[in-house]
Amino acid sequence: MHRLEQVDQQLSSALKPIADIAASVEMPLICLLSDEAEIAKHTYPGIYRIDVQTGGASNNLAAWVEGFQAEWEHADYKKSFTPNFKKKRIAGHTTLSEWMPLYLGKSKNVARRVLEHINLPLGKTTFALKLKARPAMSSRVLRLHALEVKVKNYDVIVPALETALRNRFHPLIGKQ
Repeated sequence: MHRLEQVDQQLSSALKPIADIAASVEMPLICLLSDEAEIAKHTYPGIYRIDVQTGGASNNLAAWVEGFQAEWEHADYKKSFTPNFKKKRIAGHTTLSEWMPLYLGKSKNVARRVLEHINLPLGKTTFALKLKARPAMSSRVLRLHALEVKVKNYDVIVPALETALRNRFHPLIGKQ
């Protein structure tokens, strides 16, 4: 057990820079979510963020969130293995940007996972956004950012980086 505690201490020290990395790393814009052919090219491991266009700062943040949340959490989508709004994440925003971070996730194959978020039907038990199953989402403009993270210790590094990026961007919906 002592050896495990030593490994834990070493990992804690090694992962300390993750917060600084997350604070400065850029997540490159890939494309609009409507461009599934482009998304399909991004088969690398990494972290992705989906943003929703809002109409900009001329709108009221609280009113926009309330309207979007009502649309997102409509009774038709309850118990459909989809993420919901997180009050803690909403509170991380003070102004309505032209693009609001909707969701942040990780995958060993970004393309496959993002395409699941777009195309999975509501009846599938895989946890995903299921965007095409939500008719109101067809009028929304969504875009994808993705950060390639090719590391040997993916299962240690990427979850820590994902958490730090979630704390930076405050995506409106998610499991965490």
